[in-house]
Amino acid sequence: MLFAAFRSVPILLLPVLLTGVSGCFVGNWFGSDLPAVAYGVWDGDGGQIWVLEPGGKDPVRVSPRNADANLPRWSPGQRHLAWISRGAISELMVHDVETGETETIVTGVAETQPPIWAPGSDRIAYVSETDGDPDIYMVELSGGQKTRLTFNPAREQIGDWSPDGEWLVFTESGRDGLLLRNPNGVNRIELTGGPDSDPAWSPKGDRIAFLRQTDDGRDVYVLRPTNSNDWTDNTDEVSVSEAEHDESAPAWSASGRRLAFVVHFDDQTEIFTVNVDGSERERLTQNTADDLMPVWSETGNKIAFVSYAYGNAEILYMNGDGSEQMRLTVNDAMDAQPDW
Repeated sequence: MLFAAFRSVPILLLPVLLTGVSGCFVGNWFGSDLPAVAYGVWDGDGGQIWVLEPGGKDPVRVSPRNADANLPRWSPGQRHLAWISRGAISELMVHDVETGETETIVTGVAETQPPIWAPGSDRIAYVSETDGDPDIYMVELSGGQKTRLTFNPAREQIGDWSPDGEWLVFTESGRDGLLLRNPNGVNRIELTGGPDSDPAWSPKGDRIAFLRQTDDGRDVYVLRPTNSNDWTDNTDEVSVSEAEHDESAPAWSASGRRLAFVVHFDDQTEIFTVNVDGSERERLTQNTADDLMPVWSETGNKIAFVSYAYGNAEILYMNGDGSEQMRLTVNDAMDAQPDW
């Protein structure tokens, strides 16, 4: 059952915490010039989180052996690595790469919602039901002070934090449209009115990519303010898809000029890129197996992704134009959910 679900959608992987790693920081884990890739490994007994740097040494496990870890997320600059430890009471865990210390920041978090780092790496947004409803909260990394941001019986799904730290974009179950919320818990803004999901902010903060369910399937759209950079003003929507097949997992390049995304064909999924205006659509992978979960490096022009080309799920990376595809992981377990 779990294996079938894992293959059908780009699901959340189950990782584990950093152990025995100290003095490593911001892309210098193994001596490579590329930043480290965090990813989850599932072997049937639970999840673990590993870190691997392209061209570097062997991968390093960063979660405790007895943890069932999930949803790894780097902070900007890779000083910290956060993930969700699943169990009777799920925990939000954070590992400090510089000191090698790992601690529980919050308990009672939603297992299916990845932690969302603020641009300054000082706060994390998450979903919790500790007060009765599945609402969005924010916790400060220093001191652990928690702030509840939403007060609605519907379940919310956090999309992304704006690069200037002023907004969180999210969705509510049973309700159409993308919503904005100030991290102080004020100024709730309705951005769109369609059946929209999976919002992702561009690195410059001037656009939001998202998915819209249309009569033809899920399509990638791009949203931006009409006349200014003020998201409380009117906005324009542009479809950057071809609408023939379902699309998913929009991910921004570091420059904010291109989007990577997944196209769901009848027999497999492949990774494409496109300009923000819908031009120069390009297919990057050409396999008879599924390629999923693209994520761009914060620097350079690389894309890490999950591929079933070798049988089970493995992590690969490639140039932004699809060239020089390289295999990162080699094992019998399922590797997925890379974060760069």
